[in-house]
Amino acid sequence: MATQSYTSLQDLIREDFLTCRICYDLYVVPKILPCLHSYCQKCLEPLVENGIVQCPECRLQTEVPGGASGLKSNFFINGLLELFQMKHNKDLECTICSNAQKVVAATARCLDCKDFLCQMCSQGHCCSRLTLHHKVVNLEEFLAGHYDTEVRFLQELCCQDHTQEALRFFCDTCSVPICRDCRMLDHFQHKVVSMANAVQREKPSVEQLIKSLEGTITCISEQEKVVEEAVNKLKAKGELIRNTICNYVEDVTAYIFAQKEDALAKLNVFLTQQMEGFSVAQKELQSQKDKAKSTQEFSQHILYVGKDYEILHLEGMIRNRVQELQTYRLQQLPSQTPELAIAWDEPEQLSETPLFSFVFPQEQPGRDVRRLELGNESFTSLDESDEVTDSLSDSDDKSCMSVSDSPTKSSSSYSSFRVRAEYTYSFEPEPFFSALEKPNITGIAVVPHTGQILLLDQANDEIKQYSPTGQFQQVIHLPGHLSDSVFCGISVCGKILACSSDTHLFFLTLEGIFLRKLQMRGSESSYALASYQSSYVAVSEGTLCSISLYSPSAFCVGRVQPDNYQGGKFLFIAVNSWEEFIVSDFIKKQIVIMEKSGLILNILKPSTSVMTRPFSVCVDETRNVFVIDQFKVIQFSPDDETGKVVLNDQSQVRRPRVLAVSGENLILVREDGRTDVYSL
Repeated sequence: MATQSYTSLQDLIREDFLTCRICYDLYVVPKILPCLHSYCQKCLEPLVENGIVQCPECRLQTEVPGGASGLKSNFFINGLLELFQMKHNKDLECTICSNAQKVVAATARCLDCKDFLCQMCSQGHCCSRLTLHHKVVNLEEFLAGHYDTEVRFLQELCCQDHTQEALRFFCDTCSVPICRDCRMLDHFQHKVVSMANAVQREKPSVEQLIKSLEGTITCISEQEKVVEEAVNKLKAKGELIRNTICNYVEDVTAYIFAQKEDALAKLNVFLTQQMEGFSVAQKELQSQKDKAKSTQEFSQHILYVGKDYEILHLEGMIRNRVQELQTYRLQQLPSQTPELAIAWDEPEQLSETPLFSFVFPQEQPGRDVRRLELGNESFTSLDESDEVTDSLSDSDDKSCMSVSDSPTKSSSSYSSFRVRAEYTYSFEPEPFFSALEKPNITGIAVVPHTGQILLLDQANDEIKQYSPTGQFQQVIHLPGHLSDSVFCGISVCGKILACSSDTHLFFLTLEGIFLRKLQMRGSESSYALASYQSSYVAVSEGTLCSISLYSPSAFCVGRVQPDNYQGGKFLFIAVNSWEEFIVSDFIKKQIVIMEKSGLILNILKPSTSVMTRPFSVCVDETRNVFVIDQFKVIQFSPDDETGKVVLNDQSQVRRPRVLAVSGENLILVREDGRTDVYSL
């Protein structure tokens, strides 16, 4: 573990630490952002747009409805500024005997009275009964910094409401420092403790938070090494293939040279895409590392030289920032390398057939970075292309869109589909149904018994209801006035409609009448839902890697915690008729199937299946699992770990977003809002 470093006060009372990174002048009314970066209030004001300010250094966006003046003042910087400016004043005069007619140079400083004194006043100060025990120090020693620690200890922050009273107490009820008058007036019946006791109580937790950053920095450094090793391996493999191609091409005719250039171009495209992906990962890791170090350094400054009220003032921000940094996980990187296949071993085998071909882990050029969304939560990962080869032959692809011998309904926009499910019909969100913005469908649910289809439109805070045949029926308005965030997850539990918004779970009637809401576990920005019959709603809890179960009456009735499962992020969820839970893990890129007890029954991985990056999941009555994987839909039977592709959009125009199964129909919603129904 790294050696603990301590910051001296002398190190901080310097111009570069007290200079705003925007105007490069000493701070004026310093304001601190949640990322712990500070700037002058006047420098931040031009950066506020639509109630949001973006940190110029780390790009973290912060809501500031009241403008830059509404941000927290950095009292820590203010205290250091006062000391810095006092020590750099070249013409210090006696504050007692100097006036407009006479200026007397100061030779001493009283640390208790905070007055500069001339020689005569200094002698008198030491003789008065009232100031006999005050500490009067030589001005040169004071300016040299010999007494900085004592001056800093004696600094006090006065109450904004009672300007003559220092902040010496802390109100636990309001979580604010207060003065003596505040305690007797506005906070008389509140729980109040002394500032020293409050700091003694909170300081260990702050120390533990700062200490935990060491592990975060170490983890990022280890991931940097993994990326570097992968880059070296990729370069070595690429160079090996390049040399093999060049050596082979030297013995063939001009036609072979043309093939050589074509093959090298393909290889360079692949290597460029891979290197770009690794470069993005390296920059992301370096950025996270810099943020962690910056947070650690600033927090140590606060902890070791900050005043009690300064530590308490910033403890919550430090905690939030550290927790934010610790949730960071680098997305899994592709570790596959290309393989070379040579079509002809002898020169006489030359023909018009391409001489070189590659086996790449990716075959989707131009998609080195992907963004997947659930609600308003976005995830970015390095691209991994499909190694899956559809079992349909070229002749099958030309003659039909289904494995079935019977003709299928088709449209021009879907002629590029290779499917094992028969296309039935489509419907799109009607533009005139109360939609203010382009629909953004983030959730789908099927009403039991009636087969009605419910689509949650996050962009317009409403649910669109369709008949089983795709006829629009009504709009169910969501209670947006009861939530500060958008809705993203939806499920039907009996006759109750459950919707998730931020960290709250809402229960409505099927007509949209609000019944109740509850606070869910964790701090995810979106939660996927699924229901088991009419018993409970299952909530996927993201990085907690667990599932909470809530009854329609809003009580927690259980929790599913898979055995020894960590480091992932549960995304979409489904529950089958055997009360088995199926979740997609976004970080580990796999499907986990478990019992209610937490016993893991199976893990579907890309290494053992045709799946590469699972997203939305659903399950039918016979326990078949359907998974959206980029532009494909893959089906896994109960005893099948390989899976089969039932839908594959080769045109890659409309990405599937969410899906559900209703009876014998597979309902697929695309990112543009179009809904397709296929017969299984």
